Amino acid sequence: MRRGIALGITTVLGLVGCSGGPGRGPAASAPDASQVAAEVAGEKITIGELDAQAKERLFMRETRNGEPSAVYELREEAMQAWIEDRALANEAKKRGLEVDALVAEEVAKRGPVTDAEVSAFYEANKSRVQGHTLEQLKDDIRRHLEGLREREVRDALVKQTDVAIHLEPPRVQVSSSGPAVGPDDAPVTLIEFSDFQCPFCARAHPLIQALRERYPTQLRVVYKHLPLEAIHPRSRAAAEAAVCAEQQGKFWEYHDRLFATPGALSDEDLKGYASAVGLDMAAFDTCLQDPKRSERIEADMAEARAAGVTGTPAFVLNGRLLKGLQPPDVLIARIDKELGPAAPKPQAPAQASP
Repeated sequence: MRRGIALGITTVLGLVGCSGGPGRGPAASAPDASQVAAEVAGEKITIGELDAQAKERLFMRETRNGEPSAVYELREEAMQAWIEDRALANEAKKRGLEVDALVAEEVAKRGPVTDAEVSAFYEANKSRVQGHTLEQLKDDIRRHLEGLREREVRDALVKQTDVAIHLEPPRVQVSSSGPAVGPDDAPVTLIEFSDFQCPFCARAHPLIQALRERYPTQLRVVYKHLPLEAIHPRSRAAAEAAVCAEQQGKFWEYHDRLFATPGALSDEDLKGYASAVGLDMAAFDTCLQDPKRSERIEADMAEARAAGVTGTPAFVLNGRLLKGLQPPDVLIARIDKELGPAAPKPQAPAQASP
């Protein structure tokens, strides 16, 4: 039962854990790179040559055949791990400690995870623990919070290190066609790939609104459809209805209605929103029966695939691809960087947070 509960909280809360897997014996010694693995017509193929080819194939698989944004993500992941390793090693050397001892010392300074913290975590996630009680989950929660504490310590040690990052994400080519708000000549274009049934897209909605208020003359926002039907079965119908609203010049009004009620996307709901924003209902119904309503959606989805976008929300800011729900400060920093130091200051700070 204990193992079932542990697995349950990990799955339900999306926690990341380590597993040693089934019992393993001593690690086998690695073969010498010069060892011959095969011979073809008298020509020898060594272990080293096989490893080099395997690494190349693995790289291509992981980066979707060298797709630029995937290559960048792989490099960024490696860079962050390298930065952490070096930052912690340097700090440990200063203190005359091993890295593990350094981390343990810093964790100890923060004190043990208290019962109050365990209870607070349980209450905050009570709707997601599938009926398990605090008594059943308290040990798993405590271990999780201890893991978070170590992660916080590592992040803090990296932050106090002088780090300069010069790696830049690639710029991808995505058209600016589609429903848009903001000046045509705005220096920054933010293209959003979104799904009306995606909860993270709904959380991004107020953030985008806040950015529009912060940069009224400097930012243009373009919406592109990426309904993920495999996990959001009503997303395609909502996108098609939005296309029909766009035909009547009411896309953004309809867009706002959809994100205000992401859980209510039945055919009746979609027609109700059309009426609420003042659409010609006869024209709306005709559009919903027209096969051409899908052309915009298919075009947007093709652009997403070409840009390496596989989930929602995703943003392309002046060609820079940002995947997933972004914190406000990340988007603000990227926009300010695109505007440059001489750009006029925004009128008001963005208040929304995901």
